[in-house]
Amino acid sequence: MERSTRLLLFMDVVDAGSFTRAADLRQVNRSVISKQIRALESELKVQLFNRSTRSVSLTDIGQEIYRRGLKMREALDETSDVINAYQTEPMGSLRISCPVHFGRRHVASGLRLYLQRYPHMQIEMRLDDTLVDLIGGGFDLGIRISPMNDSNLIARHLARHQRVLCASPAFVAQHGMPQTLKELIALPAAVYSRDGFELDRLRYIDDEGIERSLRVIPKIKTNDPEILRNAIMAGVGYGMTSGFQVGEDLRDGQLVPLLPDLRLADAPPVQIVYPHRRYLPQKTRRFIECLQEAVGTPPFWEKWLPARGPATALDAEDQPPS
Repeated sequence: MERSTRLLLFMDVVDAGSFTRAADLRQVNRSVISKQIRALESELKVQLFNRSTRSVSLTDIGQEIYRRGLKMREALDETSDVINAYQTEPMGSLRISCPVHFGRRHVASGLRLYLQRYPHMQIEMRLDDTLVDLIGGGFDLGIRISPMNDSNLIARHLARHQRVLCASPAFVAQHGMPQTLKELIALPAAVYSRDGFELDRLRYIDDEGIERSLRVIPKIKTNDPEILRNAIMAGVGYGMTSGFQVGEDLRDGQLVPLLPDLRLADAPPVQIVYPHRRYLPQKTRRFIECLQEAVGTPPFWEKWLPARGPATALDAEDQPPS
């Protein structure tokens, strides 16, 4: 193995935080990683890591070599990007990270179109509702439905994240169609809840443009969007969920919108994100095109969502604090 290859392997270990995680990312045995790092240390005549039975950390010279190695890796990546950008047809592999439900319902459609057009590509799609480190994990791009706070990533708008209040026809038959917010929040709700994040408050914009919120009464809480959708459809409770999740259910009459004139507070949009590079690889650019085509502009599900107007006002004495 050449020195440059061993240096890249060394940087993978640093980025991953351990020999074991680097081996998992490279899909090789941990002993292979250890052997090559020791060979690099022998070749350079330096010790790159402080090792103990529980952890490894960089030595001073290891930190300096890592900083210098970043420039080498950037140059190699840029060379690959130039080549990829000028390819007439994407080839190789594409690694994608995306939220579970959006991946199953919408990204999968883009993947089918992509593989039909570019049969020489191989795809690895990881579904995960937690925030994944795209660069550290070696992903080419990801789908994010959360605020962007990473300056190393480029974000491209894919779709609005329009929230919808809805219930099953059976739920409405049992409880009646709510006409005001006061009537709505008195009914049982199905609520999304995960890792301290809980949509147990109904956030909306009042007639004066002020965001306000009301606490709902959860009948069921879940961290799985599909279980949430199924609970709403089964009549367990009404719910506030994503338009991209229930648009077709509204079209088919399996769900009905509630308080369609209520203006709900905005949610972060659906975005395609990828590492900041001077040249966007052909394989990434073509996938973005296929995904946008599959989703539509505007997204196809928006035609079945209620056109939100001004907020349904509460009686003055019932107006909640913001």
